[in-house]
Amino acid sequence: MRVFYFLPLVLSLSACGQADYTTWNCIPENDPSKKVVMVLQQSTMMIGDRQLRFCGSLGLVSYFDESCKVGDVKASIAQLIQSESRLTIGSEQYRCEKL
Repeated sequence: MRVFYFLPLVLSLSACGQADYTTWNCIPENDPSKKVVMVLQQSTMMIGDRQLRFCGSLGLVSYFDESCKVGDVKASIAQLIQSESRLTIGSEQYRCEKL
């Protein structure tokens, strides 16, 4: 009988160890023949060999950088607008598709 009380607890704790992530295919607007994979996992963006940290959001725009500037999220190197599937890294514009 005690097993039935502990089963939900064990199942909920086992779910805590699972990583939550989203994978996207991104295509540069200036070179549609290229494809880059972007992974958003918790507060980290991994794109190519780069790993960027989440710096904050303003409205629909999420900002990512290697090292966030305190008080100036707009200075971040990457901007993601998930609702429009649009990513900007530096001067490079990407159209992305969630997988």
